[in-house]
Amino acid sequence: MTWEWRWFVVPGSALCVLPLVVLLGAAVWSNPGGRAAVVRWWIAVIVAVVLAAGSKIAFYGWGVGVRAWDLTCFSGHAVLAFGLWPVALALAIPPARRGWRHLAVLLGTAFALLIAISRVELRAHPVSEVIAGVLLGGSVALVAMRALRGQWLAPRTTGAIVVLMVLFALACGLAGRRFPMLPSERWLARAGAAWAGREAPVDRRQWRQVRLPASQTETPLSR
Repeated sequence: MTWEWRWFVVPGSALCVLPLVVLLGAAVWSNPGGRAAVVRWWIAVIVAVVLAAGSKIAFYGWGVGVRAWDLTCFSGHAVLAFGLWPVALALAIPPARRGWRHLAVLLGTAFALLIAISRVELRAHPVSEVIAGVLLGGSVALVAMRALRGQWLAPRTTGAIVVLMVLFALACGLAGRRFPMLPSERWLARAGAAWAGREAPVDRRQWRQVRLPASQTETPLSR
């Protein structure tokens, strides 16, 4: 079976994920204890997004990275996918139904993992950057699941939220086919170059071609 990996681009994009994080949080906000739980989730997402964006700016501006691992940044799609989908599916199941809720988390994690794998298959990131993104996004998911363990979407709103999420994802997908998605990578590259006082962002290919010291010649890049 051949996967069409491009279908997994939109569900991990900031244009799709961040509004859904806000939508789901707003739906839980009025629950008893919901405000504090949602704030913790949102803060975790914000911190992760800042770290992912900061890692890209640091590379494009100053060439910060680990050549031996081919690691320049966190994969933003992997971070956002793990920060949303396991949490979103868990919130659709009442906490009392622990078995079903665990299954929902597993399904959301599997979906997020497919989004992460798509970044490698589409040659958007090397494996190392996807793993870094999964670890950061997984940390967000753990914080969120712990904070929201007693929360769930009320039955009267679950159906509407699910429909809105599907329609929004489809709208983002159609927009991505007709119009270019937000050029966030280009913006971060320009920001890094500007802050570092460079005429152009650090080029990833040239950065990879820089020779490692003799003591590191047995790394995967030298084979």
